[in-house]
Amino acid sequence: MNEEAKKLILNAKNICIIPSKTNEAESLPSALALFYTLRDLGKNVNLLNEVFPEKLQFLIPSLDFLSQPKNFVISIPRNTANVSQIYYEKNDENLKIHLTVENSNLKKEHIAFYFEQPKPDLVITLSVTDFQKELAQNLDSFGFLLGAPIINIDNGLANTAFGNINMVRESSIAEIVMDITGRGTNSKEVANCLLVGMVAHYENFKNPKTKPETLKIAADLMERGANYQQITENLYTTTPQQMEFLTEIFKQMRHENSSYVAELSSEQFWNFGEPEATSAMEKISTLGLQNNLLVLWKSHASDPMIKGFFYSKNVELLNAVQGKTKNGWVFLEFGGSDTGLIKEKLLKLM
Repeated sequence: MNEEAKKLILNAKNICIIPSKTNEAESLPSALALFYTLRDLGKNVNLLNEVFPEKLQFLIPSLDFLSQPKNFVISIPRNTANVSQIYYEKNDENLKIHLTVENSNLKKEHIAFYFEQPKPDLVITLSVTDFQKELAQNLDSFGFLLGAPIINIDNGLANTAFGNINMVRESSIAEIVMDITGRGTNSKEVANCLLVGMVAHYENFKNPKTKPETLKIAADLMERGANYQQITENLYTTTPQQMEFLTEIFKQMRHENSSYVAELSSEQFWNFGEPEATSAMEKISTLGLQNNLLVLWKSHASDPMIKGFFYSKNVELLNAVQGKTKNGWVFLEFGGSDTGLIKEKLLKLM
């Protein structure tokens, strides 16, 4: 284990874990491995994540298991209204909060609503490239994190090294996390989560980056209780949503500039990311597609984002497209909400 990271963790009581919203397949399982490990060490651990993809929900007993108490705050500026009395009514249907105000020019836009959480002693991020860009600007949700020491875990070369400790290298996120957790020594749950992250990163160990040492680590995790069969059944079984995703891709596919292009407008795919793109690409690659294929859809996030993937047999073209390169295709993420603009920029490259 990194000795500096070990010291920070041992001295911290309240720890906040933040997985990436764009690399869920790797970051979420590794975040869960940290959650289980640190909780067993007696730490108060808060995992900040809104939605767990269906394929990863088998890693936790229930979503309630991860819930943390939050204080909901209603804030009224004193210079706008002088509140003299507060009382509430509560019944089976709702809760009403009554305020008696004096000398008031109070309007709805003056009232702020937000969750207040205790300031953590330590923040651990996974696959977050730029903390300032991705988190710190959302002060309503993440302002309580500012100022806490950060352990930054990532495998992307674009990482801005924003942490007090930066554990950044080219491997799976799970392998980096093992510098903290070990190889699932605490529980079968930890071993299972770590193996999920490795299976996702190395594409079920079919990726050329898979090394003999990689397979040894995976075998060790299985000896410690990780269920490889359960993992592959969950990660690679096509769900009804993924089948709808694949159907919509073919339905919207058009031929443009010697490439196939599909722009998806349905809101049901707003939460889709790399795991769904990987599943779709696995099915498409079996069809013997010869042309380039570009698929784009809008992502539901606090900041507008376009996600998608690009497939080509032209290696130089794959390298020219900015994104996360996989085995014969690239996962794409762009800021903005105009899929047409992103499409035109990419088609010029082709």
